[in-house]
Amino acid sequence: MHDSDQSAATGPDPVLCDLCGVAAPPASQLFSLVPDSSVIHPYDPEQDGLRRLVACGPDHLGELRQQYRQRPYVKEELWAGKIARALGSQPDLDEEELAEVTGLNFLQIERTLTWESERFLSDQTPPGEHERPGDAPGTTDDKGAS
Repeated sequence: MHDSDQSAATGPDPVLCDLCGVAAPPASQLFSLVPDSSVIHPYDPEQDGLRRLVACGPDHLGELRQQYRQRPYVKEELWAGKIARALGSQPDLDEEELAEVTGLNFLQIERTLTWESERFLSDQTPPGEHERPGDAPGTTDDKGAS
């Protein structure tokens, strides 16, 4: 293998447009930061809540920005991410330590727990709505029953 072959094989990864997935040439790459409560930076809390968009041109950047304008920014979602990051690296934190590490106050932590509980409960299958062998007609497993 020649030195030139090796350097070509280890070049930087291409930057892909977040909308169409096409590799954007450096001259046409556009970037933007948009609010997104689901984004938690792995180690820098200052970057939490900001999504970096990459586009291959102004039309795609505009469309991406519009998509994120329509997404609700939920503070509790952001706070839940901060809590998850803290507990992921230090699972035995008490409430005071958790507040200190996340920068959240006790009310924000409580609101986050309530929000998480409500989400969990709304994602649960209501009783009688799941499929089971032998379900009576009229349930979700009544294929072919008369």
